[in-house]
Amino acid sequence: MRIINKFIDTIKNLDIKIKNIMNKGLVFSFLLCIFSTILLFTYEFIYENPNLFYIGISLFKSSLMFCCSFIMCAIGFDTIKNEIA
Repeated sequence: MRIINKFIDTIKNLDIKIKNIMNKGLVFSFLLCIFSTILLFTYEFIYENPNLFYIGISLFKSSLMFCCSFIMCAIGFDTIKNEIA
Protein backbone atom coordinates (compact mmCIF):
# COMPACT_ATOMS: atom_id res chain seq x y z
CA MET A 1 0.00 0.00 0.00
CA ARG A 2 2.92 2.34 0.66
CA ILE A 3 4.18 1.93 -2.91
CA ILE A 4 0.79 2.84 -4.38
CA ASN A 5 0.52 5.91 -2.15
CA LYS A 6 4.07 6.97 -3.10
CA PHE A 7 3.21 6.55 -6.80
CA ILE A 8 0.03 8.63 -6.42
CA ASP A 9 1.95 11.35 -4.57
CA THR A 10 4.58 11.38 -7.31
CA ILE A 11 1.91 11.82 -9.99
CA LYS A 12 0.20 14.58 -8.00
CA ASN A 13 3.45 16.50 -7.50
CA LEU A 14 4.53 16.55 -11.16
CA ASP A 15 5.38 19.86 -12.81
CA ILE A 16 2.40 21.45 -14.57
CA LYS A 17 3.96 21.33 -18.05
CA ILE A 18 5.04 17.71 -17.65
CA LYS A 19 1.63 16.76 -16.29
CA ASN A 20 -0.12 18.41 -19.27
CA ILE A 21 2.05 16.50 -21.74
CA MET A 22 1.42 13.28 -19.83
CA ASN A 23 -2.34 13.87 -19.82
CA LYS A 24 -2.39 14.55 -23.57
CA GLY A 25 -0.38 11.39 -24.16
CA LEU A 26 -2.76 9.37 -22.01
CA VAL A 27 -5.74 10.74 -23.95
CA PHE A 28 -3.99 9.77 -27.21
CA SER A 29 -3.36 6.29 -25.83
CA PHE A 30 -6.98 5.97 -24.71
CA LEU A 31 -8.29 7.01 -28.13
CA LEU A 32 -5.97 4.53 -29.81
CA CYS A 33 -7.23 1.85 -27.43
CA ILE A 34 -10.86 2.70 -28.26
CA PHE A 35 -10.11 2.52 -31.99
CA SER A 36 -8.42 -0.86 -31.61
CA THR A 37 -11.39 -2.12 -29.59
CA ILE A 38 -13.75 -1.03 -32.37
CA LEU A 39 -11.62 -2.92 -34.88
CA LEU A 40 -11.70 -6.02 -32.71
CA PHE A 41 -15.49 -5.81 -32.30
CA THR A 42 -15.78 -5.44 -36.07
CA TYR A 43 -13.69 -8.57 -36.52
CA GLU A 44 -15.91 -10.40 -33.99
CA PHE A 45 -18.99 -9.81 -36.15
CA ILE A 46 -17.31 -10.15 -39.57
CA TYR A 47 -15.03 -13.19 -39.68
CA GLU A 48 -13.91 -12.65 -43.27
CA ASN A 49 -10.68 -10.73 -42.72
CA PRO A 50 -8.15 -12.14 -40.23
CA ASN A 51 -5.85 -9.17 -40.88
CA LEU A 52 -8.37 -7.02 -39.02
CA PHE A 53 -7.73 -9.08 -35.89
CA TYR A 54 -3.96 -8.67 -36.11
CA ILE A 55 -4.27 -4.94 -36.74
CA GLY A 56 -6.60 -4.56 -33.75
CA ILE A 57 -4.34 -6.56 -31.42
CA SER A 58 -1.25 -4.65 -32.57
CA LEU A 59 -2.95 -1.30 -32.01
CA PHE A 60 -4.14 -2.41 -28.58
CA LYS A 61 -0.63 -3.47 -27.54
CA SER A 62 0.80 -0.23 -28.91
CA SER A 63 -1.71 1.87 -27.01
CA LEU A 64 -0.85 0.12 -23.74
CA MET A 65 2.87 0.63 -24.39
CA PHE A 66 2.30 4.32 -25.20
CA CYS A 67 0.37 4.71 -21.96
CA CYS A 68 3.15 3.16 -19.88
CA SER A 69 5.81 5.12 -21.76
CA PHE A 70 4.12 8.46 -21.17
CA ILE A 71 3.81 7.77 -17.44
CA MET A 72 7.41 6.56 -17.07
CA CYS A 73 8.85 9.41 -19.13
CA ALA A 74 6.86 12.00 -17.18
CA ILE A 75 8.16 10.68 -13.87
CA GLY A 76 11.70 10.45 -15.28
CA PHE A 77 11.73 13.99 -16.67
CA ASP A 78 10.26 15.39 -13.45
CA THR A 79 12.91 13.58 -11.39
CA ILE A 80 15.71 14.91 -13.61
CA LYS A 81 14.26 18.42 -13.52
CA ASN A 82 14.02 18.38 -9.71
CA GLU A 83 17.58 17.07 -9.32
CA ILE A 84 19.02 19.76 -11.63
CA ALA A 85 17.23 22.63 -9.90
